[in-house]
Amino acid sequence: MSDKETPDSAVSGGVTRREALVKAGVVAAGAVAAGSMAGTAKAAVRKKETFSTSKVKYGGRIIWALEQDPVHVAPFAAILTSNHWGKQAAYDSLVEWDKDLNLKPALATSWKIAADQRSITFNLRKGVKFHNGKELDAGDVKYSVEQMLAAPLPGSVSTLSQIPSFVGVDVVSKYVARLRLKAPDARVFGFLAWGRYSPIVPAGLYDQINVSRDAIGTGPYRMIGFNPNDRVEYVANKNFWKKGQPYMDAMTLKTLPDEQARIAALRAGAIDGATVSTDGANALKSDGNLVVLKGGTAAFRELQLTIKGDPKPWHDIRVRQAVNLAINRQAIINTVFNGNGKFTGIVPPGYGPWPLTQAELKTKYQKVDLVKAKALMAAAGQSKGFSVKLSTFSTPIDHQQIASVIKSQLKAINIDVDIVAQEPGTFAANNGVGNFEWDLTARGMRGDVDGYMNEYNPAQAIYRAWYPLWKNQKIWRAVGNGKIILDPAKRLPIYKGAQVALQSELPQIGLIQVNKYQVVRKRVQGMYVAFDDFNTGLRNTVWLNS
Repeated sequence: MSDKETPDSAVSGGVTRREALVKAGVVAAGAVAAGSMAGTAKAAVRKKETFSTSKVKYGGRIIWALEQDPVHVAPFAAILTSNHWGKQAAYDSLVEWDKDLNLKPALATSWKIAADQRSITFNLRKGVKFHNGKELDAGDVKYSVEQMLAAPLPGSVSTLSQIPSFVGVDVVSKYVARLRLKAPDARVFGFLAWGRYSPIVPAGLYDQINVSRDAIGTGPYRMIGFNPNDRVEYVANKNFWKKGQPYMDAMTLKTLPDEQARIAALRAGAIDGATVSTDGANALKSDGNLVVLKGGTAAFRELQLTIKGDPKPWHDIRVRQAVNLAINRQAIINTVFNGNGKFTGIVPPGYGPWPLTQAELKTKYQKVDLVKAKALMAAAGQSKGFSVKLSTFSTPIDHQQIASVIKSQLKAINIDVDIVAQEPGTFAANNGVGNFEWDLTARGMRGDVDGYMNEYNPAQAIYRAWYPLWKNQKIWRAVGNGKIILDPAKRLPIYKGAQVALQSELPQIGLIQVNKYQVVRKRVQGMYVAFDDFNTGLRNTVWLNS
């Protein structure tokens, strides 16, 4: 099966691209929405650039549209990716990734791993100032790690599974902090570099400000206001520790969940950049004032199933396997994304050597087989099928489009899917405590491959929230052993084997990885589509040419 087929042709599952848009509310019956165009945005895609600071111009304000509201900007334990979109310009961590995910010093200039691998001593950068004027010291690192472990509100305990085996921090001296670990842990540096859950904040922050609405970090921009469902406002941090940065005077992150509103604002010059769908990119590629950026990201779409409480049909492994065999992923890619996308398992394609290959997924684990799917349903006593509620995000709209295609496809095995679209905050809250039957959700970047796997470990809170009745000791052992082995060559077969086993067990069902499109006005320089699915370029490399 090819990776790309005619986008508007009828596809397996009985839903055309146009019909999916109509069902999701993007296209009115009998009319094509502005921005829905056949083909791809290849002609408008900017090639990968080498960023040079020699040509940088300073000053100006950028207005960037967010497709989801951040909900809150608290530094720790937030479920939503959009939370990090809102807060990332304000905060730094001990280490960071560059554009190509190479590890670099940040608030720590160097570090040393103890011989028993149960502690790491970080030497802090001297003279770094928080936005409130306080100098960074080891006490701030200690306080920050304590907040990571305690998941203060409005954070969620469901994110604790992402945190390595931190015990706490010893203040060795003003500029030296020793991070103690319960056991050797391969995830530490990726977790810190990712930054989503690991910002360093001034000691006592939660007693000083309302962290849901304000931020104090060491980042290149200082937050001066957050109005939910409206905007986040930043100004340049003139005391930023990276010499010569930031480049802009100010940044406004404007919440615009409606894509047609983002497209109209880009055309009118009311905003300088935004993330858009494939259709949005196609609609804008001929505008001479705009440039379309395209890139693969860690984000992918999947089905999460609860296996808990009263017996449900999908608690039977045969039903889960039938669902997997009845879903035509290429049809989803063609129908919703104009043929642009890849199959994905539990680890997304492009995440180093860790994921299963496209060939393995297409020919072995995610190949459509309705005959076998119907036989499995019959063997499970479900030949007549059942009804299920499928919760998903109300924005971005592709979630509802994917849901409508899956709804049509699963009719072939007599499963009646009731789609429930929820605003992001409600969805995240329900997901975090397992208050759903099926969720069609988006996964994002993880600091380490274990971040995609640890929720299959019964020791994790999210395991107990989602599928406490599901058991597989082989997978449990693989997940547990993988995270304490620091040698990647030894870890690789462990995680590959676990992924293969999960393609049979299927408490979660991987669907597709999507390409990400971002459109900028020509005056915006240095922006790129980040694999981590955050707007990292805005924070680090963007400058304005006028």
